[in-house]
Amino acid sequence: MNPAVRAVVVRWRGGDEIRRCLASLLDHGGPHLAGVVLVDSGSGDGGAECLATEFPSAQVLSLPENHGFAYAADHGCAEGDEPFLLLLNPDAEITQGAIEALVSLLDDHPGAAGAIPLLEGGDGESQHRWQLRRLPTPLRLALGLSGTPAFTHPPSDPSPVAQPAAAAWLVRRSVWDALGGLDPIFAPAWWEDVDFCARLGARLGDPDFPADEGFVVQPAARVRHAGGSSLSGLVDSAFLAVFFYNLLLYAGRHHHEHLNSIRRGLRGSLTLRGLLRPSRREAYKAALATLAVADEDAG
Repeated sequence: MNPAVRAVVVRWRGGDEIRRCLASLLDHGGPHLAGVVLVDSGSGDGGAECLATEFPSAQVLSLPENHGFAYAADHGCAEGDEPFLLLLNPDAEITQGAIEALVSLLDDHPGAAGAIPLLEGGDGESQHRWQLRRLPTPLRLALGLSGTPAFTHPPSDPSPVAQPAAAAWLVRRSVWDALGGLDPIFAPAWWEDVDFCARLGARLGDPDFPADEGFVVQPAARVRHAGGSSLSGLVDSAFLAVFFYNLLLYAGRHHHEHLNSIRRGLRGSLTLRGLLRPSRREAYKAALATLAVADEDAG
C-alpha cells in the first residue's frame, strides 16, 4: 500500500522562500507525494505565472483576490482525492524522509486525525514551544495569549498534541472534509488553525467521526521553518488588529459563556500593553479600535 499525499502551499506575495519550499517538496517528497498544489491568493505580482513556469510539475491555482489563508487553503485541498493532505507554509522546507515518517505514523495510528513534524529554524533550533501548544483557556484569551506550550523540551517519541501550528500538517482528507476545512472567517490569517483544532477536539467522541484521536507529533520527521512569511506584508498595527480581532471571534465560538469576561480582560490587557510598550502604543490602539467590530461579529 502506498498512501498518496497531496501537498498544498498557499502563497501571498513573499520572496524566494516559496521557491525553496516547492523545491524541497519535489526533491524530498518521496514515494507518497502524488502532487503539489500552489495556491496564489490574489498576489497580483506575476509571481504565480513565474512559479508555474519554473515548477511545471506543480499545479498552480491563481485566485483573483486575496480572501485569506484559510480560503486559499480550502481551495487547494479541494483538488484531487488523495487520502492525505499536507498543508505546508511557504516558508517551510521538507527534509528527506519527513513525509514517509508522517505517513508511517498514521499507519501505526489509524484513529489519528493527522501527523505533524517537528519544526526547526534555519539554525537547527527547535520551534516546539511555539509550534506545539495546548488549546487556549478563557483566562489566556482574556490576556490576549494563545495556548501554553505543550512540551518543555522537544518530544522524542510520537505524542498527542491538541493544537499544533498549521505551518506543517499531514491530515486525513476524511477528517478535513468532515470538519469543512479551515474557516475563512478568520481572514486574512491567524486563529484559523486553533479553531480547526478546537472543532476537531469537540468531534472526537462522535461515533460517526472518522477519527478518535487528534494530531500526533512525529519527532522523526523534521521541517525547516523560517517563520514570519505571513507578517512580511503587514505593518505592526495591521497585524495586531487582525490577530486580536480573530482571537475574539475564536472566543465567541468556543467560549461564548465567558465572552464578556474575555472582552473586558482583552481590553484591559491591550491598554496595559500600550502603556508598557510606548514604541507599539499606536499599534495597540489600532487593535483596541477593531474590538468593537469583533464584538458584533463574535456576539
